[in-house]
Amino acid sequence: MANLKKMFLMLVTVAFLAGTAFIGCGGGIDEEQWQELQDLDAKIQQLQNDKSNKENDKNKIQSQINQKDDQLKKLQKDIDLIKNCK
Repeated sequence: MANLKKMFLMLVTVAFLAGTAFIGCGGGIDEEQWQELQDLDAKIQQLQNDKSNKENDKNKIQSQINQKDDQLKKLQKDIDLIKNCK
């Protein structure tokens, strides 16, 4: 049964590859399509750079928040200490 499934899967894979080979032999892409692909690639690169920059900004802001939280905790401890000294 397992061998039958493997053979079926292999047959489907070979049929798929043969089909794409026949379809792919249609002559390739033209200059306009090539330029479109290059433009899309540049857009992807720009978006990845933007994402990286935004993640860096987010990390900086999170660090600032953590510093402010630490300062607030210290100030609250100081306030509590002063209240207890009275």
